[in-house]
Amino acid sequence: MIVTVRDPSILSNLDPMQLTAYLQSRGWLQESGVDDKESVWVISINDEEYDEFSITLPLNPKTRSYALRMAEILETLERTEGRSQLDILSDLVTNIPLVEIQGLVIRLAEHKNAGNAIIMGFVVGKPQQIQIRLNEEEYKLAQMAYTERLVVESTGDLIKENGIFVLSNKIKFDLYDTLSERDKQSLIQDGLYHLRSQ
Repeated sequence: MIVTVRDPSILSNLDPMQLTAYLQSRGWLQESGVDDKESVWVISINDEEYDEFSITLPLNPKTRSYALRMAEILETLERTEGRSQLDILSDLVTNIPLVEIQGLVIRLAEHKNAGNAIIMGFVVGKPQQIQIRLNEEEYKLAQMAYTERLVVESTGDLIKENGIFVLSNKIKFDLYDTLSERDKQSLIQDGLYHLRSQ
């Protein structure tokens, strides 16, 4: 299945320096550059026939067509690497502001009156471990979710630090609400549904 990434909120937050390092690590050569505006990269692929590819990388994320150019770069990388755009994008993402993540708590680390949770969630279509710093109340909720294998959701800014995803500037952390209104009413009557109804 071919997936084309078009989400401007993700594409416009790709870091050109991260992309530069990515291209260098995969054998692309910088052919030219225009000050701090853009750089041109080339690679030659020798398989059944000789192909040369080029990428013009904008270096200023505030450029009007930045997201569109990033989408074009992903298409070129998909052709040259034989990998899906989602796989490539998961290597490039370093920052997604104000994102909602759902996942399972897979590890807990308690600190004084708070703690960290590691959840397994999806980042651009690929499962990733995400670290979230929790206050005391949220940590208790994470413990319950861990024990009972319940899905949690959290909203904040997703940042990759030293190869690890961290959800910072957290706005919320709660159980993921998958119950219908009728199920909720039934559980409330039985006294079992109190966490989300308070």
